[in-house]
Amino acid sequence: MQSSDSAADLHLDAEPTLAQLLRTALARSPVIAAARERATAAAETPAIAGALPNPKLMVGWYETEVETRVGPQRWAVGIRQPIPFPTKLTTKSEIAASEARRMSVVYQRAVRDVLVDVVRVAHELDYLDQAARITESISALLERYTVAASGAQTGSLVSELFRAETQRAQLENDRVILAELRSVEEQRLRSLLDLPPTAAIGVPRVGAVPSVRMSFPELLRIAEEHSQELREAGLALDAARGQSSLAAQSHVPDFSVGVTSIRTDRLPGSLGVNPDGNGKDPLILQLGVDLPVWVQRDEATIRRARGLERAAALDRVNAIQHTRDRVARAWFAVGNAERLHRLYADVLVPRADIAARTSEDLLASGKGSLAGVLETIAVTHNFRLAAARARADHGQAIAALERALGRPLDVLDTDAAEDVR
Repeated sequence: MQSSDSAADLHLDAEPTLAQLLRTALARSPVIAAARERATAAAETPAIAGALPNPKLMVGWYETEVETRVGPQRWAVGIRQPIPFPTKLTTKSEIAASEARRMSVVYQRAVRDVLVDVVRVAHELDYLDQAARITESISALLERYTVAASGAQTGSLVSELFRAETQRAQLENDRVILAELRSVEEQRLRSLLDLPPTAAIGVPRVGAVPSVRMSFPELLRIAEEHSQELREAGLALDAARGQSSLAAQSHVPDFSVGVTSIRTDRLPGSLGVNPDGNGKDPLILQLGVDLPVWVQRDEATIRRARGLERAAALDRVNAIQHTRDRVARAWFAVGNAERLHRLYADVLVPRADIAARTSEDLLASGKGSLAGVLETIAVTHNFRLAAARARADHGQAIAALERALGRPLDVLDTDAAEDVR
């Protein structure tokens, strides 16, 4: 990580593209880097789990010297190698391999979640910038009418001016809120990209948000094939089955082999004897076997492992249902946001613009009223904001759908979509 790099160094202070933001997140996110390191570390575990235990070096000495025919025995040195039953080592290695594959999927999930969050924040920033521009233009329009009508504060016009000034005050408050919300989202993006708090973030270019053409059953099929949560649950079940198999081998004894050499001093010549093998160090070959006599403990180990295996199987069932639920909710959110965006952008906003121009023409010709103009301005403002909100919601809903599916829908730039994969 190079947190000292600023957004300007990364060209994010102007108008960064969504693909550029995604590539930056892949390169800099500490969440992604940490998950990658864990996956790399987990890949080493099978070799560790499948290896023999370290041999034991043992040194002993006689508190009371033992005199033998060939001399007094002083101390002994030996080495012993524990040897688990071969199937146990194989099972442990398979369990570790399942865990390593699961950590690889966890890394993929971390990448997916960070990139989805970047997309969400980018769409939110785009909306806030659009909302600020819309609010500013409406505020300028209200100011123009307020100034134009301020010289004729008689009759009903006084109340209309009061309404205009009230709307302008509300818009000013909205502009402050939008600016503060943008600061919050900017910091969220800085955190995702590991940037300093002073780094400036420009207006993201999110591009057009296309439609999702796939049917709901097809989306479910994709999720069941690619969802990281489902793959994690499946690998966790594999590991639980391995643990159950290992527990079932509790009654199988382990072995050990060893060799011990006893240091024996020579009998001194002053004794007048020199037997064969005088001072020869005896060598002891050893073969050991564990005695699995604690049957109750082993049976409890087996029952616990089988219970955890059943729980893992149920967790996978729950993961399947949870994934289907997430896909269904995201699929509805995508369709609903797209319908709202089309409704406002294609129907309501154009009609509100026509109504606003008509009310302005009527006011200019003396046939309308300032109240009518203010009403159409308020409606136009609300419709434009709603269109911008629906567009951002559409982009964010697609990102949520991609999170549920576990893969992109090829709605991003080509480079970014490749990065997500």
